Amino acid sequence: MTEVTLAALDAKLAAMLPQHPALTGMSREQFDRLVEELEPFRRVLAEAEREKRKGINRRGYNPGVGFLAHRHRVLVAVLHHRNTVTLALAAQLLGRVPTSLNYHAHRTRPLLAFATPDIAAALAHPRRTHPPRTIEALQNAITDHESNIKSGSS
Repeated sequence: MTEVTLAALDAKLAAMLPQHPALTGMSREQFDRLVEELEPFRRVLAEAEREKRKGINRRGYNPGVGFLAHRHRVLVAVLHHRNTVTLALAAQLLGRVPTSLNYHAHRTRPLLAFATPDIAAALAHPRRTHPPRTIEALQNAITDHESNIKSGSS
């Protein structure tokens, strides 16, 4: 069997894989709604952090994690919370450094508590014990999920 590499994946496919319902535990529409619902809470948190840093000597301040869009922050928080893919693999798919995603996942994960009840129920599903670590394993997990849905045993 040939190993699937990120270079072999279409860029759009690579961007869509982490948001797949098999990994997030919710439909794409629910995920979009979650991102929208959490945006006001993210703004409040960001403003509170800016206020906290006012007047602090910024010398030497460089968390080195880089910027990540709100949508991707929520995505990595969900993936980390559900343990459906390793952050190293998510970083590979998103073109980021794993430590950066780890930082953003831990900073964003508390916002998941503000999800509406239907989305919170999707987030409450048991975590995987052995998440996919390669793109090929990720594609296999998605294929298994889709075949379970088609066979009605989901």
